[in-house]
Amino acid sequence: MKKVFVAAIAAGVCLSMTGCGSFAGRHNIDSGFSYIDSHEYQNALESFAAATENGEDECLIHRGQGIAYLRSGEYQQAVDELLLSLASDEGIVDDMDFDTNYYLAEAYLGLEEFGKAKEVYDAILALRSKDSNAYYLRGIAELASGNHDGGYSDFTKAIALNSRDYEMIIMIYKALHEYGYEDEATGILQTAMNNGSDFMTNFEKGQISFYLGNNAEAQNYLEAARNERDQEKEPVVIMLGQTGEKQGDYNYAISVYRNYLSENPESAVVYNQLGMCQIKQGDYQSAVSSFETGIALDNKEMNQALSLNQITAYEYMGEFQVAASMMEEYLKTYPEDQEAQRENIFLSTR
Repeated sequence: MKKVFVAAIAAGVCLSMTGCGSFAGRHNIDSGFSYIDSHEYQNALESFAAATENGEDECLIHRGQGIAYLRSGEYQQAVDELLLSLASDEGIVDDMDFDTNYYLAEAYLGLEEFGKAKEVYDAILALRSKDSNAYYLRGIAELASGNHDGGYSDFTKAIALNSRDYEMIIMIYKALHEYGYEDEATGILQTAMNNGSDFMTNFEKGQISFYLGNNAEAQNYLEAARNERDQEKEPVVIMLGQTGEKQGDYNYAISVYRNYLSENPESAVVYNQLGMCQIKQGDYQSAVSSFETGIALDNKEMNQALSLNQITAYEYMGEFQVAASMMEEYLKTYPEDQEAQRENIFLSTR
């Protein structure tokens, strides 16, 4: 996504955008983006600051800083940096330009500035009229702003352009469900199942059956998917376990997670799901152990959730001093977590 899009939004000028500058001499920039990939956003920002001192590519520095701020929940700073990246753009329009605009729109969504997010998606669609993802995301912005008809229209266009993107269709279902449009949400999933059952994988059928409330069918499809050689197993196992959790059958869910972990002990995601299931079962000590094992794997993407859930388990155990001490350390690493800040106030009174 790109400067030209933003210029068109802000001033109505002609959409003639250009790309970021040279990729040479960008050691600190590369380090910054590597840190973003590993979810180490403060380290990323420090690398981009070093890149600025070293005179590396300005457009890429602002882009990287914008993404790091976005992923840290600092949405206004993300907007500021992404706009600076677009303003310093040079060259022909390329995929990176569209990408930067997508990040910009996401930051506006985080700020709940839905009109500005929609304008960015409008600009993208003016150049890429068959971009189903842009229609889907614009639909989210419309729905969030209270424009149901505009949102539903965009969702319909997104599905028409890519009717076999079942991951997107499920996200559309979740959005409509979240805003209270249950019948429309269910209708979209049912239509997808009716029209696409000959093309869907067992995993896709299992997911859609799960959200339609057909739990027995979902389990059958997911069990079949779990036994397929080429199917990625982790997401199948997570959803298969959730079919048990949905019915309150935590023993089944725990069995599914443990069986997977016995052969795949490096899955922080499944350890987190196992721990959450054990909390629901009231087995808080086992939950703590599951979260500890997951944290020891040092999965940067999962560490925050695992750490916070471990604190929650200690709270349920009544170990408020332990939880308070861990929360203090947690907030040093994740100071942007405002909900955890509020929880810390609660713990300090116990």
